[in-house]
Amino acid sequence: MRKYFLIVFLLSASIVKAQESHVSAYQAGVMNVRDLAPVPGGGLMFLDYNFWNNSKSYVDQFGNEIDHIIIDRNGFNTELDLTQQVAGYTNVPVLFFASSFKLLGATYMASLNPAFISSNFKMNIHGSLSDSTVTSTGNTGGFGDLAILPLGLGWSFNDKVDFSFFYTFYAPTGRYQTGAADNVGKGYWTHQFQLPTYFYFMDKATALFVMPTFETNSNIKDSDVRPGSRFSIEYGVSQYVTSWLELEILNGHNLQISDDMGDDVWWKDTLLEARDQASTVSFGAGVWPWEGRL
Repeated sequence: MRKYFLIVFLLSASIVKAQESHVSAYQAGVMNVRDLAPVPGGGLMFLDYNFWNNSKSYVDQFGNEIDHIIIDRNGFNTELDLTQQVAGYTNVPVLFFASSFKLLGATYMASLNPAFISSNFKMNIHGSLSDSTVTSTGNTGGFGDLAILPLGLGWSFNDKVDFSFFYTFYAPTGRYQTGAADNVGKGYWTHQFQLPTYFYFMDKATALFVMPTFETNSNIKDSDVRPGSRFSIEYGVSQYVTSWLELEILNGHNLQISDDMGDDVWWKDTLLEARDQASTVSFGAGVWPWEGRL
């Protein structure tokens, strides 16, 4: 029975790894509302994003939380209880440039975004017909994929509307090997296109924001799998309460809009073929202790 549980656990772990390697490169709903607005006057800026993530549950292909699965074994149903604890940390230092000159009437913007990722996990599987429990723990970390924004163009119209175009690509610089348990990269290139738009009221004290994002991917390294394309939509509002205090709320939705393709897509025509999606709501506060500097 212990061997049986171990086999099931390894299968479950491989499914988790497969899904993790295909998540969206862009995380909708986690940036500040005004982060992608054209920068008045231009300049060179340093930003440092820090993300802490924690998960304690599994969900099925419909997004419903589950704590067990039922396996048909030789005509008998065996129920397996599932628990997990996954925690992660991501640091993304960003070197961002905005021009003081105009290109096609727009402010030119570019950025370099490396990432450091670390995570640890604990997973348990317990069978209803046995006291045997299989537990697995582990951790990984390292530099992830590199995001580069070579082309950003931002237009401003009478301090009422800002409109921008961004092209970003993600290079598979993070450690990746198909089937490995310690990957920190995705193993494929991603090309991303964004159209952030801002509408301003009350002398820019209020900003309404909406941005569609489209992602298309290359084949995964050493595998005939091309992850499906993705579409995100974000919308939110930022309000300056004083000249140094900003409050905001932001919603983000990310959808897989095409199927994974390739001869190595073993999950095709199974329940795992369901297109993934994620939604985020975030609340933020910004404080400016040093105007125009910090």
